[in-house]
Amino acid sequence: MRALVAVDAQLFRTKDGSVWTPSIYGSDFWKRYLDVFEEIVVVSRIKEVELDEVKGFLRSDCENVIFRALPFARGAKQYLQSFTQFVSQAREAIKDVDCAIIRLPSIPATFIEYFFRKLKKPYVLEVVVDPVNAYAENRIAQKILTWHLKNAVLQANGVAYVTQFALQEQYPSHSILYGQDKNYFDSYYSSITLKKDFFGFSKKYINHSKIYTIVHTANNVNNYVKGHDVLIKAVKKLRDDNYDVNVLFIGDGQKKGEFLALADELGIKKYIMFTGILPSAEEVRKVLISADLFVFPTKAEGLPRSVIEAMAVGLPCISTPVNGIPELLEKEFLVEPLDVDGFVKKVKEFIDNPDLMEKCSDRNIIKAKEYEVSVLQSRRNKFYNKLRMLVR
Repeated sequence: MRALVAVDAQLFRTKDGSVWTPSIYGSDFWKRYLDVFEEIVVVSRIKEVELDEVKGFLRSDCENVIFRALPFARGAKQYLQSFTQFVSQAREAIKDVDCAIIRLPSIPATFIEYFFRKLKKPYVLEVVVDPVNAYAENRIAQKILTWHLKNAVLQANGVAYVTQFALQEQYPSHSILYGQDKNYFDSYYSSITLKKDFFGFSKKYINHSKIYTIVHTANNVNNYVKGHDVLIKAVKKLRDDNYDVNVLFIGDGQKKGEFLALADELGIKKYIMFTGILPSAEEVRKVLISADLFVFPTKAEGLPRSVIEAMAVGLPCISTPVNGIPELLEKEFLVEPLDVDGFVKKVKEFIDNPDLMEKCSDRNIIKAKEYEVSVLQSRRNKFYNKLRMLVR
């Protein structure tokens, strides 16, 4: 059986036909679908590039995965210019498949959902973030994608949310409103692939040195959504108050130069570092384990993989009360996204209280085990098999 998987990924194809990604969509990601379906067709924006342009990226192509390209548009102007091409390529991409799994919200995946629905074939959605927050910097896209998601969850046979409660309340599916049956069903599971060997041990902070390394993870540093600027401003205030802290940002992108310029303007550039895009989960793990505290002032999330990974290696975490994050962290460790002083206060509370940091380290490892791959894959397989049963 062949299933279509529509994603909003950044994929790059080289002349030898190999496909690469700077984000989570490496070959391991597709295996969750291949557990149930014999073959999948991945539909996403794909850009043709030279091999040296994908240095450090994850290899995405693998056996039984076919890639079909949509235009590699970014921004409203490019989407408008590519509209006719999007329509024709979306229609072509959905032929010869038995069913579909469409990850929303996403402008490219919205095209796929619209045309696939007209085929009258079974399909499900995976809701990965709230467009109200994720597209706050683009009000037109925000309104369109919010309206589309509210309607799409009512039309699809199944809807899986990355949160257990938050997104379900904002975007209730047909089965949530009217009850589950064989044609309409829902589930929840994170997008993360968290293997047993990723987990760390409880960290010790009593007798810790005075230098504290804060870590933050966001592979694509292309906007202000993940709060890089908020954390840099917090570090300035912490250092002014004689707290010896520095920040390690995991990731890279167009805005990195802006954030380094901000740090330079504040006189703390030597305490701010970007690792670049790390090529594997093991490399991410090494950086996380070397740190003392995870701080993530994000404005938009579904259920962030970065927070779960930090918890899994035993890092105390501070983040924001956005969508599913309160399902991971207790209220006392959440600060409003733009509240620089609030983040400063919480970091001080941790550094001044090593017992609290050790308790949080223990608690976070235990909580993260709920997202270990075997636990989530069992739930995913049940959901995908319900879709498979609808194929005639």
